[in-house]
Amino acid sequence: MPSLFQTAIAQANAGTDLGEDQTSQLIDAMLRGEAEEHDVANLLLALREKGESVSELVGAARAMRRHMTQIPHSHAVLLDTCGTGGSGSGTFNISTAVAIVAAAAGVAVAKHGNRKATSLSGSADVLEVLGVPIESESELVAERLDRHGICFCFAAKLHPAMRHVIGVRRQLGVKTLFNLLGPLCNPAGATHQLLGTSTPDAQRMVAAAIGSLGTTRSFVVHAADGQDEVSLEGATHVIDVRDAEAVRYDWTPTDFGLLPATRDALAAANPHESAAIIQRIFAGEPGPCRDAVLAGTAAALVLVGVSDTVADGVKRAAETIDSNAAKEKLASLAHL
Repeated sequence: MPSLFQTAIAQANAGTDLGEDQTSQLIDAMLRGEAEEHDVANLLLALREKGESVSELVGAARAMRRHMTQIPHSHAVLLDTCGTGGSGSGTFNISTAVAIVAAAAGVAVAKHGNRKATSLSGSADVLEVLGVPIESESELVAERLDRHGICFCFAAKLHPAMRHVIGVRRQLGVKTLFNLLGPLCNPAGATHQLLGTSTPDAQRMVAAAIGSLGTTRSFVVHAADGQDEVSLEGATHVIDVRDAEAVRYDWTPTDFGLLPATRDALAAANPHESAAIIQRIFAGEPGPCRDAVLAGTAAALVLVGVSDTVADGVKRAAETIDSNAAKEKLASLAHL
């Protein structure tokens, strides 16, 4: 009799999507360390070749959530700005800076992230340079969230079961289903997500998955210039997911009241350069890097209902930075 994995591999090779429960069982087996490496590799490659489906993404996310270390909290509104990565844009860590400014503006934030994989600087990498302890135990992460209204959820620490598949993923060296799962598995259970995606297909899939998994409201964004962020180079395509209903619209630099900015103006070659840019922004330096953070924060503030429009959100974000509140919030995140 074919095994669970052999059946699923044959199904995927035939071009048939796996069911949600079926995928969940497969990922459970992987994360318990019960699956053979060659079965894991063959299944991930078969799904990649077929093209991953929403049912597979949702099933995998449900399984990963069962295995993650959860961060307890009492916040009715909790924001995450974790995206899928993979855009290859080479910018500084915009979403990490946005998370800090949003927290300084009074929004509770549980920033989920990891070390760099496809980018030049992951959120964990830049925060480590900025002096934030990223390897904290879950109790300390929860304490930071409770005391300071912001915490960093280090994926490598809070998803310990992923150790069973990391070797296979490294050997394969290509994007697989797991590359889309990070933003769907926040250990603190974020109620609101500003979630950047690297392709239109990823945006569509992730938005549909969030609709099934459930958040209070999420903005799933993909920029026309390819960035997995709110962009000021052109249009940012938004899928606004609320109560499992999805609405599409675009933002442009004019909506934010900001000047256009190219990706080249936002470049950072490594975590140290990225950290230096963030520190200069928080010290009040004007320019396109600050504007990118203002735009992202404005989107976050609209998302959680603090601002009515992104233009109003930009003003609130600018006031937060100029009052040194963002700089102070970063310092509080670095010290318990």
